Amino acid sequence: MLIVLQSLHAQVVLNLQLPPMGLTIKPQLWNLSLINTSPQDMQVRIELVMTDVRNNQRVLTGTSRVILLPKGIRQLQVNDVMPITYNSGSPGYVVDPSPQGFLPIGLFNICYTVIKLESDAADRLGEECETIEIEPISPPQLVMPLDQEQVDITRPFFAWIPPSPLNTLNGLLYDWTLVEVQPTQSPSDAIQQNVPVLQRQNISFTNFQYPLSSPELDSSKLYAWRITAKNNMAPIANSEVWSFRVRKYLPDTIPGMITGFFAKLKREEDAAFTICTGVLRFEYVNELNSGAVNLRLYDISSSKRKPIGLDSMAKQVRMGQNFVQVDLRETPGMVNKHMYLLEVLNARNEKGYLRFEFRE
Repeated sequence: MLIVLQSLHAQVVLNLQLPPMGLTIKPQLWNLSLINTSPQDMQVRIELVMTDVRNNQRVLTGTSRVILLPKGIRQLQVNDVMPITYNSGSPGYVVDPSPQGFLPIGLFNICYTVIKLESDAADRLGEECETIEIEPISPPQLVMPLDQEQVDITRPFFAWIPPSPLNTLNGLLYDWTLVEVQPTQSPSDAIQQNVPVLQRQNISFTNFQYPLSSPELDSSKLYAWRITAKNNMAPIANSEVWSFRVRKYLPDTIPGMITGFFAKLKREEDAAFTICTGVLRFEYVNELNSGAVNLRLYDISSSKRKPIGLDSMAKQVRMGQNFVQVDLRETPGMVNKHMYLLEVLNARNEKGYLRFEFRE
């Protein structure tokens, strides 16, 4: 939407020339064309004010150097108006202080004013305002479950990557939506049309554990999920829509599958997963001249981690590949179908992680 505000005596017409991919950085604010309708050249400066459409709070102001504006049309770019003096507005917005920095994300009014400089006064020659939506360079990226994956548990763990550039976002929150996909629908149609199986709003982390208080997901159904990123409570970008199924097992499949299987540790907390039916088995590669590693165990089924005490916090290891077994069947605090996180710490304070679901 374009709003032009000019007085009857306006002598300069302004036009903001947006880049094809939209605004992302400060220098792009100064791609302007100015039409001087008066019969003489003049010395002017340009003032810019950016305000939030939702609440009219001032986000950013900028003032150019004094430039010569000849009669007729002049095309301007950032080099023609430098140095530019920027000032941040409300402290509720993250504004990159660099002259080349990223613009904040959201929906804004941007108003330009051309001011003629005279010896005793400053005369406003023209003004123009535009409503501009500044979008993230990259929306949130889904990580797990993978698109079209068959997951092993009926209460999966969901993870995603935040939108970028992250340093332009303040009060970043996420809405998570899960829907069932009908046989005649695509996952994208299902997200738009179907009543959610489950929704969570204003998640402050980039992951979400399907809660124990909600019904288990059905292995006969196809599910789709999406993340909506919000900045200062205003939606700014949606992720792609991914789908997944819950793998269907016969009653005796999982114990048979797990027996003798040793899971691999990962450096990231949410990168490795297995199912434990009593004895947790994992592979550990010891690259240090150290004979032991420390183990820590947490129940992560709720938003607050609960430490679980192990009989022995240290495990003896040898150099090279180790196959470690931890018997959890008599460990207090182990609950059927709860999610747990094992942390393995070596002598160099390097950590490996393994998430697992405990099944009796």
